[in-house]
Amino acid sequence: MKDPSLPVQEAVYAALEAAFNGSPRVYDRVPQDENGRLTASFPYVAIGEDQVTSEADACHDASSIFVTVHVWSRKVGKVEAKTIMAAVCEALDVKLAVTGFGVIGHEVETGPQHLTDADGLTSHSVVTFRYRLAPVAA
Repeated sequence: MKDPSLPVQEAVYAALEAAFNGSPRVYDRVPQDENGRLTASFPYVAIGEDQVTSEADACHDASSIFVTVHVWSRKVGKVEAKTIMAAVCEALDVKLAVTGFGVIGHEVETGPQHLTDADGLTSHSVVTFRYRLAPVAA
């Protein structure tokens, strides 16, 4: 199985950057200081966890990748986080252009889920997308 995780991450990052044009910021690693405290300005979008599963059979090399995206906001209430998450879903629930792969299908796997973090100040929204892919000849 050819691993699609890096090209999918690149495609997800590019789609989010295009959707938000720098506001909010998009990270695949949220910046921290030397003591591990977050230094990112709110709101922001973080590309989170991903998981690849084989969908190969005797005739086809295919896989699914599950990509989780987080939205973080400190505005009072959940309106800002939900608004940003809606834009995330619009940008990513599409047939992404993934280098080296054809996207066979895409969908929202779980979410969006809207949470309030333990600090009582931070709104956190989470969604997981599933992309089904097959490698294409170079």
